[in-house]
Order: sequence, then structure tokens, then C-alpha cells
Amino acid sequence: MKYILKCLKCGREYNTFKINCEHGCNSLLRAGYRKKNFEPKEENNIFRFIDWLPCESKIDTTIGPIVYKCEDFGKQIGLSNLYCAFNGYWPEKGAKNMTGTFKDYEALPTIMNFIDNNRRKIILSSVGNTARSFAYATTLLDFDTYIVIPDKMLYRMWIPLKKSLGRIHIIAVKDSCDYYKAIRLGDKISQAYDIDTEGGAKNIARRDGMGTVMLEAARVMGRIPDHYFQAVGSGTGGIAAYEASLRLLNDERFKGQMMPRLHLAQNKPFAPIYKAWKENIEIKPNENIENQLEMVSKMHADVLANRNPAYYITGGVSDVLRQTNGNTYEVDNEEAIKAAQLFEEEERIDIVPAAGVCVAALMQAVRNNLVNKDETILVNITGGGLKRLQADYECRKLTPEILLEDERTFDLSSII
Repeated sequence: MKYILKCLKCGREYNTFKINCEHGCNSLLRAGYRKKNFEPKEENNIFRFIDWLPCESKIDTTIGPIVYKCEDFGKQIGLSNLYCAFNGYWPEKGAKNMTGTFKDYEALPTIMNFIDNNRRKIILSSVGNTARSFAYATTLLDFDTYIVIPDKMLYRMWIPLKKSLGRIHIIAVKDSCDYYKAIRLGDKISQAYDIDTEGGAKNIARRDGMGTVMLEAARVMGRIPDHYFQAVGSGTGGIAAYEASLRLLNDERFKGQMMPRLHLAQNKPFAPIYKAWKENIEIKPNENIENQLEMVSKMHADVLANRNPAYYITGGVSDVLRQTNGNTYEVDNEEAIKAAQLFEEEERIDIVPAAGVCVAALMQAVRNNLVNKDETILVNITGGGLKRLQADYECRKLTPEILLEDERTFDLSSII
């Protein structure tokens, strides 16, 4: 294999793909790639960084990170060295993520990694963006993808029209299902029908796919940024940025540079990572569930709602925040909306609500002098350009093959 997996808790190494440590450690496995030097390829897509992706082959795709110097918006908020990773659809900038978000970077390497390991089907749970990205990736590859999603989120299930929808299987759930319940149901279905789960934050393909944002930034800027801003739900993107930075720092050309400080943002009133880090309030996904769901219902960026983020796991959010002297933010709905509007006015492209949360957090940091105006800052716009994407392409709505009344009972024999 081109990489070795190592448990960050017990240190055991594996030369086969795994999601979990066989010792039962509550820990991430991290990929150590045999190729140590940072040598981007000629491809104009995510496979520019194939050396540090856990898949053996490439496909022809437009999916890939784009980083540019964000001069207009930077000047507006008082920053002279702001860079934007625009991870959506903006053809003039070269951004052509076909579902409009950076979740495309997770889906494609994950499915290709599963194919490399002779696995032909996968199940995942989502409230929209991840589901859409995995559905689109499925149309590019010979693969079966089962997606568990709350029925109230089905309006987010669309992809640019393809001649064939591949083998996408949508399982919608009623009964006030949220993301965490959908994850639990996905695990039950996985066990009942022997379908591999994609692994969430524990899957190196998802993390290393997202890590290409930091790699592209280093390629464009010729250095590692001083600060990295992103809105998070599970926190996996923050972990990915940290791990990609570790790999860069092992290359001689980045010798002497510092690990970027992570700035992770959440949307009030539901901000468990913020409260755990700032107020030491323990994350308890199975307590006061109705109260948690009520808070989620009030969020502008509800894709950031995850009741069980990758916080306490070894190598998780708590660890990477501590190791980067990181910071967390909570952003209210009005702040996020105004920040997204200002970004669109200055940069002339729309961004998704989660990206608005990120931009608002950056503006908070500037107001509170948490960043200096001349420092190199990378802001991850995790999705945008949806207006343009839906204007340029006919988008097909995906409908469920199965609609379950609740998460407790299911019979999927008709589609599996």
C-alpha cells in the first residue's frame, strides 16, 4: 500500500485499510504516506494530490480545491493577506464542484478507496450536503450507495442531471429524525444487511480528501497559512486541515514554518464544540434530546448540527485545537446572514449558510484582534455558487426508494 495506518492511541500500525483500531481504542487512525515530499501533479483537480490520497487510481473530474487571494473582501474587513479556499461552483475561478460544496472531496476518494479494497457498496447518513456529494460520486463510478436521510431534508437531494443515476438508494426517515438518529439507523442497517459504513470522521479517505484544501493553499501561497477558519459540525474538516499541515511540515521547503492556528465556528444556538472548548460543557448527545433538537430547528446553518461531533476521540477536535492553540466561535443567525451578504457583495458570488458562519467568525476575530491584519489567513468557503450551478445545469431531484415511519423498524429487502 502507498500508506500505513497508525492508531494514535496505542500506536499499532496496519498495512490494510481499516476504520477502527483492532484493540478497540477510541482513537482515529492516521495515514502515513510513503511519499514524504510535497509534489503536486499536473492534474487540475483533486488528483493533483494523489500522493496523499488513499486511492490508487484517478478519474477525469472537475472536482478539486481552488484557492485565491481574497483582496476585495479582505480590504473591506481590514486584512491585507486573506486567501479564500472557494469550494463550490464558480467557473471563472476554476471552481467546479458539481454539488456546490467541499463534501465532493470526501465522497470521491472514499468510494474509490472502497473500490480499491474490493468493496462494492456503502451506507452513510446525512442531512444534505454529504448525501448529495456521495450521490454524485456514485454516478461517476460503478458502485452502490445507500443514503439514510431525514425526510424533511429531502429538498436538498439533487444532483446535476446525468444520463444514469448510477446505483443511488435513498432511505428517508420520518419521526423527527435528525442527523444523529440517521447515523444510528445507518449503523443498524449496516449490521443487518452487511453493508460497510463509510466511517465518518474515522475514515482517512474523508479526512485526507478534505485536507486537499490545505494542500492547495500551500501550493498557491508557497507557504502554510498562519490561521485557518472553517465552520464545523462534526469537526472533521478541522482535523483534516491539521493532518494535512503535519504532512506539509515534514517537507524541507516548509521547514521553520508553524502549524496554522485553527479557528472553528458553529451556529448558535446549537454549538456543542464551542461550548465544550470555551465553557468546558461536556457533549452529551443522548441527554435532553428534545431540547437539542429544538435548538437545531432554530439554526440558519443546520447542516452544522451534529449532536455527537468527533471531539473527545484521540486525534479529534479537542486534540487539534489544543495542539494549534486553536479557538472556537459561536455565530448567531443574523451575523451569518449579514456576513454572507457582505462576502457576496465584495466577491460577487453567493455562499452557503455554513460558509456565512465561517466568514462571520473571521469578522469576529478581526474585531477582537485575534488575528493581525498582515498575517496570512485561509478562510474555507465550504460551499457556494449554487445559484450559478443550478442556472448552468438541469438538476435532478432524488427521491427515496424507501420511506420509513421511524428509526426503530425497517425492512429494506426490496432494495438490498
